Amino acid sequence: MTDIPQSTTRYINAARANFDQLTKLYASSGNLPCDQRVAFWKLGNTFDTMMDFLDVIDATSAPKISQMVIVQLNASLNCIKGGFDGAWFDDFGWWSVAAQRALQKPYFKSNLQPFQQILHECWVRFTSNAPFVWQRHKIGFFDQYGPAVEGGVWNAYWEHTSDMYPGPKNGDPSAGSLIGIQNTVTNALYFMAAHRIGKSDPNAAQAAQREFKFLMTWFDETNSSLWRTITTDAGLVRERAGHFAKSLPAGGFQTEWAWTGDQGLILGGLSDRMMSSDPIYRPPLLERLQALLRGISLRLAKNNNGVVRNYTEEGSVPDGDIGDYQVGSGVFWRNALHVWKTNPDLQRMLAQPEYQAIIRASADAALLAPVAGASFEQLTNQVAVLVAATAMLTQ
Repeated sequence: MTDIPQSTTRYINAARANFDQLTKLYASSGNLPCDQRVAFWKLGNTFDTMMDFLDVIDATSAPKISQMVIVQLNASLNCIKGGFDGAWFDDFGWWSVAAQRALQKPYFKSNLQPFQQILHECWVRFTSNAPFVWQRHKIGFFDQYGPAVEGGVWNAYWEHTSDMYPGPKNGDPSAGSLIGIQNTVTNALYFMAAHRIGKSDPNAAQAAQREFKFLMTWFDETNSSLWRTITTDAGLVRERAGHFAKSLPAGGFQTEWAWTGDQGLILGGLSDRMMSSDPIYRPPLLERLQALLRGISLRLAKNNNGVVRNYTEEGSVPDGDIGDYQVGSGVFWRNALHVWKTNPDLQRMLAQPEYQAIIRASADAALLAPVAGASFEQLTNQVAVLVAATAMLTQ
């Protein structure tokens, strides 16, 4: 931990307190009845945020954290019928991203083999199933619900899909529910994982390219675009694909509601793509990412005293699933910290007074939030923003 302004000491102390309590809840999750345990995907999401704490604040507990994560991952699988084969495909995205990142950390050197195994198990299941839901659907059922844009992924198989394929098969694309759809979180996670794994895996690199084209095409759709324009230079990403082939509307699509976690995943994933591209191809992606940050300022912070909220006030949480979507701000802050570290252009933008004020207001809110009695999700969000503020506040 270097070059930390003295004024952020209070954030460091609060991050430690939140991290300690979060670790206790993480470690004890497997002792609870299945209906009270932390979900498989949330363990992966929180592990990713814990690595930010280890990177920025203190890596002393890294060996203990790695063992805890492995134990709790296996415990959570025991609560999913079929284990790995019963998880939704986007669950594998959270763990693919986290495990790939863990393999880069020297402080986890004693557990590289288990993390390599986790990455293999999750990425193979993700990439071997999520892109093929339409291709593998049973002819005669949901035939009119083909994708409007090629190259994307779904979060689960549909009803009537052959049992030869692993994974849930209760998706109904006509229902407008959460399962069996092409939503932003699944596609953003797939792109992020494929791009990062693709640095050493040509097949993953090809998958990342297909997914990138899918996202860019959806952003430019004139009908039910994935991109919500707020002003000429600001926007947000919506929660799911807005229509099927032949412009058949997708149930559950909302023109105004947006999840902060989606904004973070798109921010982190497209920034990775931008920084890996030839500099002459970077300007359009930079413009998109700058517009995304402006959209977050206008719709997720400005109307909340500068504190980044978990989702927009407009619209409603899909299927009323507040429990899952309440981790949105933490996902955003983790990815904001990532681009701060890796993208000089976006770092300069985040160093501007408008965004520094948002970072500080969000961190101050976490500073005042209770630790004792806070939920697993609340603690994850609080650790994420406190760590980000420690690293990103310039004075």
